[in-house]
Amino acid sequence: MNYSFMIPTLLVLTVIMGYYFFRPRLGIRLNRAFLAILFISICTELLEFLSTRLNETWDLHAPALLWIANLLFFSFYLTRAYMFFVFTVSVMDARAIRRSTLHLYVYFYMLCTVFTLATPLTKLMFRIEDGFHTGPLYWLLYGFNGTFILFGLLSVFRHRRELDIYELISLISLQVILMAGNIVRFLVPTYVIMNTFSLMAIIVIFISFLNPDLFLFDRYVYNYTAFQALLGEDIRRKRPCRVVGFAIQHYGEYREIFGGKQMDEALKGVDRWLKETFPQLSAFYLRNGFFALVGHNRPDLEAICNTLRKRFAEPWASGTGELRLTVSFVEADTETLDCPADRLINTMTIAQDELSHATEPDTSRSLTDSIEEINRRLEVRRCLEYALEHDDLAVYLQPLVDCRTGRIIAAESLVRLPDGNGGMIRPDLFITLAEREGSIVQLGEQVLTKVCRFIHDNDLDALGIRWINVNLSPVQFTARDIPARFAEILRKYGVSPEKVHLEITEQSMIDFSLLRNQIISLHEHGFEFSLDDYGSGYSNLSRVRQYPFTNIKIDMEVVRNYCRDKDLLLPSIVQAFRKMNFTVTAEGIENEEMANTMKEIGCDYLQGYFFSRPVPMDEFLALCKK
Repeated sequence: MNYSFMIPTLLVLTVIMGYYFFRPRLGIRLNRAFLAILFISICTELLEFLSTRLNETWDLHAPALLWIANLLFFSFYLTRAYMFFVFTVSVMDARAIRRSTLHLYVYFYMLCTVFTLATPLTKLMFRIEDGFHTGPLYWLLYGFNGTFILFGLLSVFRHRRELDIYELISLISLQVILMAGNIVRFLVPTYVIMNTFSLMAIIVIFISFLNPDLFLFDRYVYNYTAFQALLGEDIRRKRPCRVVGFAIQHYGEYREIFGGKQMDEALKGVDRWLKETFPQLSAFYLRNGFFALVGHNRPDLEAICNTLRKRFAEPWASGTGELRLTVSFVEADTETLDCPADRLINTMTIAQDELSHATEPDTSRSLTDSIEEINRRLEVRRCLEYALEHDDLAVYLQPLVDCRTGRIIAAESLVRLPDGNGGMIRPDLFITLAEREGSIVQLGEQVLTKVCRFIHDNDLDALGIRWINVNLSPVQFTARDIPARFAEILRKYGVSPEKVHLEITEQSMIDFSLLRNQIISLHEHGFEFSLDDYGSGYSNLSRVRQYPFTNIKIDMEVVRNYCRDKDLLLPSIVQAFRKMNFTVTAEGIENEEMANTMKEIGCDYLQGYFFSRPVPMDEFLALCKK
């Protein structure tokens, strides 16, 4: 028998076992299955060596010893194949493999084991008579082994759409390596080579799924990937756990003030302190100053938070100085929260992000109390992502009325988000989300596209409609190529730029240089501009003059205040704008008295519910014709 492959294989397995055993490990099924594979592989290799040597020197040993050694080896050989299958299934455990199917696999393994252990009675697999001899069904050993590999391939194939490409490639590679080793062992039984193929499979698992460094931050505390894995398995298996998350308030500002290196030193100090103070809990650093502690024996969340408060009342050493950090808390108990793992993790992340910007220190939130609110926000995000992907945003139009004629001469386009149930989600719920997550540029382009399509498909001149306003978010101005992209949309539909006026809010004028450069560039492409919500921000007349505005829209609150308590300021401002060659629109007109008042002080256009609420495009056409 050739043992040349055995010693190096055993040494490498021992090194992996030692490295993996002494590194921090999550208490999840994947880790338990991998540790079982390592232990069983080492035992299988040692038993193979022992049984083979005893078989070669059979005349020196009692037959009972040969029976025991060979039965143990074959049992571990089958168990190793089964554990590789268990690991494959564990990777896909989140994909809800049916328990009844898993039970069938267990029963098959038990059947194979019973058949093997019954060999002393049946003599079908091998016999001990003047040494070791194969039996008529010895080939079943390789058949059983290959069947578990085929089971693994079948499971991977069934759930291939739910695996990412790297998981899919790794799991297929794992099965192919094991099958190749099984075939080689069957064809060349005199070489102890199956263990080498098993080692290759273990290395694939280690690199692809369970390298401890993939789950660790700073080699001490688990990261976001580990948090997802642990919490996901706890919820799927209905294993109760409690979570305390805490966020360093104003983390981004601290990082800018003190620098990345000094903040990283402070974070490492927090990591080490968590591990030393809460050894019974799993500590995680999620990112951006977010931490979490997870416990499975119903830990006292209030006591944990109090301990954290006391420690954060003291400074943290960082380089040559000290940092004083304030934190806010979010708590969760999976026993009282009925939601899937990804929803809980997303909810907790959102809550921590909000708490990190809290103005008051030591703010806390229980996810039990706010899960419905945050779930609604997640639903808004889902609807927004769907609408952007499927071009499903709705554009409503609200008329602008000419003060002199009382006729509709323009409209403001307002975006609405379908909720999937026949209703609409309010703009204040999804516009901020789109700005925060970077999808506002795509949203704005879809709105402009729908407006241009509407202008192209309808004869607005015949209806007396001169232009349609399209709102621009301040975040959109960060896209340097927005002038060219907007001009391309107009060219696509053959729309003249004077038919589209771009609205920006007064709050947008904070970043003067960027805003002015973008407006000038868009103006050079033929676009005209309106300043929206004048009076709600901090702009002044001299600053407004530096932009190529054609229309100023007075904020509805300013209009309402003037109608309740008239003064000389608003009429003076309106007249000043008109002398500067700006037209003026009064927003928020709710009744005829307000309309007459704004007309008297010199406004050119009126907009508000008195004339019409924002309506779908087809209703707007009917309104204009009426």
